[in-house]
Amino acid sequence: MTDISEDTVVKEKKKSKKDKTSSANGHSVTKEADTTENVNGTTKNPEETKNGAEVSEKTEAEILGDFSNFRLSDVTVEKLKKRNVNYLFPIQYKTFDHVYNGEDVIGQARTGTGKTLSFALPLVEILQKNKTPRIRNCPKVIAMVPTRELAKQVSDEFESISDGLSVACFYGGTPYEKQIRAIRSGIDVLVGTPGRIKDHIEKGNLDFKGVRHVVLDEVDRMLDMGFAEDVETIISSAYNNGCGENPQTLLFSATLPSWVHDTARKYMNKDKLAKVTLVNSQENRTSTTVQHLAIRSSFWDRPSVIGDVLQVYSGKNGRAIIFNETKKEADNLSCSEYIKQDAHVLHGDIPQEKRETVLKSFREGKFNVLLTTDVAARGLDIPEVDLVIQCNPPEDVDSYIHRSGRTGRAGKNGVCICFYKPEEEMKLANVEYRAKIKFKKVSGPTKEDIISASVEDAVRSIEGVQSETLDYFRSSAKELIAERGAEDALAAALALISGSTKITSRSMLSSKEGFTTFYLKTNTEIQRNNYVYRALERCLPKDLVEKIRWLTLCKDRMGAVFDFPSECESQVLNYWTDGKFDTLCKATELPELQEKERPFSPGARGGRGRGSFGGRGRDFSSYNNRSRGGFGGRGSFGGRGGFGGRGSFGGRGGFKRSGDFGEASPQNKKIRF
Repeated sequence: MTDISEDTVVKEKKKSKKDKTSSANGHSVTKEADTTENVNGTTKNPEETKNGAEVSEKTEAEILGDFSNFRLSDVTVEKLKKRNVNYLFPIQYKTFDHVYNGEDVIGQARTGTGKTLSFALPLVEILQKNKTPRIRNCPKVIAMVPTRELAKQVSDEFESISDGLSVACFYGGTPYEKQIRAIRSGIDVLVGTPGRIKDHIEKGNLDFKGVRHVVLDEVDRMLDMGFAEDVETIISSAYNNGCGENPQTLLFSATLPSWVHDTARKYMNKDKLAKVTLVNSQENRTSTTVQHLAIRSSFWDRPSVIGDVLQVYSGKNGRAIIFNETKKEADNLSCSEYIKQDAHVLHGDIPQEKRETVLKSFREGKFNVLLTTDVAARGLDIPEVDLVIQCNPPEDVDSYIHRSGRTGRAGKNGVCICFYKPEEEMKLANVEYRAKIKFKKVSGPTKEDIISASVEDAVRSIEGVQSETLDYFRSSAKELIAERGAEDALAAALALISGSTKITSRSMLSSKEGFTTFYLKTNTEIQRNNYVYRALERCLPKDLVEKIRWLTLCKDRMGAVFDFPSECESQVLNYWTDGKFDTLCKATELPELQEKERPFSPGARGGRGRGSFGGRGRDFSSYNNRSRGGFGGRGSFGGRGGFGGRGSFGGRGGFKRSGDFGEASPQNKKIRF
């Protein structure tokens, strides 16, 4: 078996370039002598210069993936260039020769790196070079994928780069008759889901004894969906069948579960097996072009925060995918008054034909927000998605990896935002640890963020108004200017156009509306939360200090952040005067904060005291409950076994208040399928 890492392939490619010689005035000149590398890692070729002027520069990836390095036909190259594909991506150029030479391949690469073309390109070239008659009931290539959507995508990919090949796509929810006719006519490439392919085998419609190439794409996802037994049944008939050599086997996945290695031992030729991996076990397993953000929010507050996130991170014209844990949550969110963009739902309860229409419309940019469940989490190539929102940190870390892979594809930058409830902080940490990433914990968008994004969208909208249209509005504009003044009139118009006529404050710590976050900075290290209260009492009335919520120390202990009700904001600012040791201001962004064992935990003062309303649960208390005992002590109202128990106000076995963690009821808005 050949193990190929990124470094190995780069060295081999460079060596091959060095070995290629050209004749110059009777002397042998190596390729290495023809190239120079600048400080940015790009390579200049003197042959590409004219009269000493530089014509072009190529990155290492562009050089290694140059079409001329591979056995690609002119027709295929032309097809790729028409799709704006000008060179092969790393997983493609590192596997091409192995696949073309007939070797078995295990390919591992992050989501969004072009794994589909890795097997499609060389297989198409092989089939088109060695044209043989099609065999009734037996395709030359069988490619199995986990979902219908991915089957359609892979099938389209084969068709887009091939010329004269018969490509069929089989999946559930579609009529059998058309598929049977295709089988009888002979198929070059069959792409399908395990369930439907197994049905055809059991009905005697398909016979895989003559299959030459077996492709398993998104292997880990097929295992997650329980297809291991079906896949085993399907591919076993193609091996050790007495018809000569076993078929070439190609396995591609973002992760490599043990089943892959078991299958390799069972069906692959160990003497002709290449393992190509672009993911080191200690490296970030997600796409490196994705920024990972996390926002803490209760279930109840989440819809409004998501609406603001869409406005700020995606805007009026950007595209976003929102992953929900359940179909009901996706439906409810689609009804939310806070989602101002055109949004549609995609999940398992929607008929297959409608799902394909929704997905096609989203790809074509006919609407901007797709609300979905895990049905679209893997393998779907939806280019130029600006934003991915995950409503919860998933139990399965691989799901996070593949969901986040919907953005930052093909080298483009993207943002993935994961929402988490206070009690889900450990799940978030688990995703960080296993995916080898680090979340940047941020607040929900502030008023200033929303206004800035809204104005930007509004100005763009105004720029699209044709000049001849303005004549119809000039008289009204003059009246409005006379009444309100030019600046106020235009500001009001921009606010209306952007849909931002009313903007409320939101906590940067909990995302709860009606709260403003303040930042107390000190010049001495804070040992206890009491320091913060004493510092505030220096200027603020006690009844005002008692209204503090969610006090959290900074990571370096040189400050703290906390919330006041927004109606108290002006009072706080009026009373406060910066002192020798402490300064107070409204927070514009969150500093790095102390990690807590249980966020929003106990204690009247935001710390981990055992008293206060809610015991070990969320901090629903206020400043007056300082003592360990008292109202909400260990065995009383809110203690360990009391009102709310350990799971906080609404936690394990305790009193659950629908206003905090209950499901948001759908608004009077039509669900759009």
